[in-house]
Amino acid sequence: MKRTLLFFAFFSFFESSIIAQEIFNIKQPTPDSSIIEQLDVLMSTWYAKKADYHEKSQSPVVEKELSYTNTDSIMIHRLQVLTDHTVFPMVFNDDIRAYINMYIKRTRSVSILLGLAKYYFPLFEETLDKYNCPLELKYLAVIESALNPTAVSRAGATGLWQFMYNTGKMYGLEVTTMVDYRCDPRRATDAAARHLSDLSKMFFDDWVLAMAAYNCGAGNVKKAIIRSGGKTNFWDIYDYLPRETRGYVPAFYGAWYAMQYYDKYGIEPAEMKFGQVDTFLVAEKLHLQQVSSVINVPVDELKALNPQYKRNVIPPSEDPMYLVLPVEYSVAFELMKDSIYKYNLEQFFPQPSISIDGAAVASTTVNGDYNLQPQTHIIKSGESLSLIAKKYRTTVSELAKINKMSVNTTIHPGNKLIVGYNKIPVSKPKPAVVKDSVKIVLDSTQAPSDTLYRAQTDKVLSPDKGAINEENAAKPTYITYRVVAGDTLTSIVNHFKTVSIAELRKVNELKEEDILRVGQSLKIPIQ
Repeated sequence: MKRTLLFFAFFSFFESSIIAQEIFNIKQPTPDSSIIEQLDVLMSTWYAKKADYHEKSQSPVVEKELSYTNTDSIMIHRLQVLTDHTVFPMVFNDDIRAYINMYIKRTRSVSILLGLAKYYFPLFEETLDKYNCPLELKYLAVIESALNPTAVSRAGATGLWQFMYNTGKMYGLEVTTMVDYRCDPRRATDAAARHLSDLSKMFFDDWVLAMAAYNCGAGNVKKAIIRSGGKTNFWDIYDYLPRETRGYVPAFYGAWYAMQYYDKYGIEPAEMKFGQVDTFLVAEKLHLQQVSSVINVPVDELKALNPQYKRNVIPPSEDPMYLVLPVEYSVAFELMKDSIYKYNLEQFFPQPSISIDGAAVASTTVNGDYNLQPQTHIIKSGESLSLIAKKYRTTVSELAKINKMSVNTTIHPGNKLIVGYNKIPVSKPKPAVVKDSVKIVLDSTQAPSDTLYRAQTDKVLSPDKGAINEENAAKPTYITYRVVAGDTLTSIVNHFKTVSIAELRKVNELKEEDILRVGQSLKIPIQ
């Protein structure tokens, strides 16, 4: 009898609260639009389009269904179960309710998130545990990027963990023309765990404040603490935080709840097209299309598994560079590795490496080796330089440079922009080695990076088998080598095998901190 009375009392209270909201037009919290945008972007990704949904996860949950499964008492009980064995306090309020409802209504998005979680969460948990972080922080990536490794926010934050450029650089996530390590799941997760660990130590081992600082910066959280009179509880400083951060922690609870209790709302994880993967160390430059063409792995799947390579090229580097492949292609990659590296090498990596101010050329022949033909884009209504740069995987500053314009220049629909150059190799006879001359030509198979170089020696080669003339025998012998993209002192030394790195630095008066420049001349001792 008491239970019946309690039920009716609670039901009456619940009904009256709804009526009160309608009568007095009480404004309810609304989820942050940026989180909703990330969910929308997720649904347009390759892996979302290729996923297999289950029948029960096809249609969104409606308000009528929510009333039976989402009363406050049920949500409070479930949140209590979640938080009982964690460092996160049990909290329930209007903001958290709003985010719970937002997630469980978007059944297809949650279905995709659950499918991706099978792939990403083991990595997240392993890395968070490595730095003694609560494993529940894995749900931050859900609200940050919707588990999309190429997600980019309106402010420019990038990757699964949405690092801004400077913060990412602080934690070793370098960004170059070819690679953005913020999009590398493994490196970015490691950086995020270290960053969160640092923030927790800064804020009294309070992981909720650490999350808030991850979103808006430690400085803003410190200001909020001061303005609140020194209070150090997130909910006590709530009103002093930026608006987006006020919704950040409730969004965390909402995502956590939805990812744990999805089955209560008829949602099932989508079957994703990638499962187990293997990781390979890549020693030479490699285009993803070369891999795709030789062993028949879909190139879009390669891009999804290797999102850090901005131009689908794994560049040569002194740091380890990795290729992630579906496990079913591992044996084929190992067996065909040599063929993959050589496949259409001239097409993907034309031999000469040059730098020109391209906006002025239409179709230019460079050194007789290949033609440069500009790739153009016709501007459409609503497009900006940033959108066009993102489409062609370049930067606004690069677009501005090759089109001889300012980054702030207004663009107009119908105008053309140069967005890059296609290199068309020109057939020409192989250069011959000329004897009795101070000039020698190195064959393309002899030079690093498969590139044709010209070298000059300080000694004269004699006609009889290239022996050195006696009058020059006492002189040291050098060739002059031109640096191209991707060269390092190590790769040059390994190729010529006649000099050590220390000797190469000494001969060329290079300091340890000096960086090689494309086109730079180096003297290489060959005797």
